[in-house]
Amino acid sequence: MNEVIEGLGLGMAAVGETRVASAQADLERALSHAWSHWEHTSDYPSIERAQRPESELWAGIRESNRRTNAAVVWKEGGGHFIVDIALSNRTPEEAARFVGDRPLGEWTSLASLFLGWFEIDEADEADEADVG
Repeated sequence: MNEVIEGLGLGMAAVGETRVASAQADLERALSHAWSHWEHTSDYPSIERAQRPESELWAGIRESNRRTNAAVVWKEGGGHFIVDIALSNRTPEEAARFVGDRPLGEWTSLASLFLGWFEIDEADEADEADVG
């Protein structure tokens, strides 16, 4: 679980987006979207077997800032989670060496799916505002 949480944050940092709203419902929908479309979920059977993987992942994000040995942590504040590469002066590429064996491109793929949900949701809200 920790590897996926760190990897997701690492992928976000690699694409230049380190902040998302911290509302649980929104995060769980985005996590569900990303998890159901990412091609590497079977490599994480403990998450895959969970009845609601998105809830497990959300809990991991929420508790991330308590980990002292993490390469990437999620810090909550001001209604957002902010991804922080905890290794001093490390780029996402350098930090990737400390987050399992998966290449950075695969974490970037997961992050793009995750962040893509927020873009889809914002577009839907804009369409609803135009109709209303």
